[in-house]
Amino acid sequence: MVPADRRIVVAIALFTALLALFPLLLSEESFVWVFSEAGPFERLSEPAWIVTALIVIVRIRPLGPRAWAFALLCLAFAAREADWHKAFTGESFLKNSFYRDAARPIEEKLICGAIALVLIGLVLYAGFIIGRFLLLRGGWRSRSGAWLLAGTLLVVAGKVLDRLPATLSVDYGVELGPMVKLYAAAFEEGMEMIHPMILGWSVWISQFERRYLS
Repeated sequence: MVPADRRIVVAIALFTALLALFPLLLSEESFVWVFSEAGPFERLSEPAWIVTALIVIVRIRPLGPRAWAFALLCLAFAAREADWHKAFTGESFLKNSFYRDAARPIEEKLICGAIALVLIGLVLYAGFIIGRFLLLRGGWRSRSGAWLLAGTLLVVAGKVLDRLPATLSVDYGVELGPMVKLYAAAFEEGMEMIHPMILGWSVWISQFERRYLS
């Protein structure tokens, strides 16, 4: 492991340790605010995604459809963190319930549906490119591939943590303890914030390993 990667690993470990302290040190009211939609972790996710989009545009060469697709996807994630997906409709247009609402104008559903299809297409395209890079072209053996894989796993882990308490409660009747729920919320929001930073680092160093991307 090169020194730069080692420093980042240490920084992530220290950040994780800090997240583990929040449930122990903060009052319930303070904890709820820190990890709420208006809290610092949620708000910092927005500029993190924007910076990652800029890194994609600056670093990836040639600046073709692939780079623009990833940059647009990063900006879409930033917009998602800023709640743009429900800012103009009052409800997320990414949910099925939005389209089942008979009271909504058909024009609104068509416009939002078209945007949703574009976003789904970007996600599928990005998944294809990432899968091809990591699995078919041996990218997982490179530094950028390792960080890309780590960032992807963080996304999956964060979504699992986000849905786990509700899924266990509704589907299996299992109620987690209050402290477990606090840790799940802290790690989910914290990992979600540093995820774009990890992807940005992967993109930044990827141009030194062009043999995996050609």
